[in-house]
Amino acid sequence: MGRGRGKPRGDERPLHRFFSADHRRLDALLRRSTAAPGSVDLGPFGEFRAGLLKHIGMEEKVLFPAARARGQPLPIATRLRVDHGALAALLVPTPTPAIVAEILSVLGPHNLREEEPAGVYEACDDARRQEGSSCSRCDNITPSCVIMVL
Repeated sequence: MGRGRGKPRGDERPLHRFFSADHRRLDALLRRSTAAPGSVDLGPFGEFRAGLLKHIGMEEKVLFPAARARGQPLPIATRLRVDHGALAALLVPTPTPAIVAEILSVLGPHNLREEEPAGVYEACDDARRQEGSSCSRCDNITPSCVIMVL
């Protein structure tokens, strides 16, 4: 925690900061893909699709297992995995406005579960901090740094 009280400072929450910023980036790509009413622009949607699958992969292959290995099992991980499966399935067909609406209906509550106070990202940062890990070699956490941080 920042100086022993209150919320942790941003520099003490690199995982939360990184993954939340990635949510915003992905949200912007999805908005761009549906800027024209009634259609989906495949360029930005393709970037969104690739980015979301990479994001899910980092959580599933690195973040959740690292939390579990540190003795911090994430009770909500099962629910998040169900969401991840639903999102991945929705990324398979050619996107339509209806599919994008369905993606948004899953993604909104899902991102809240991860970002909210006492959510997954905060729990992972807390476990990391308690163990004394730091990201001193990374000024800004990146996907390649996620493994080093954990």
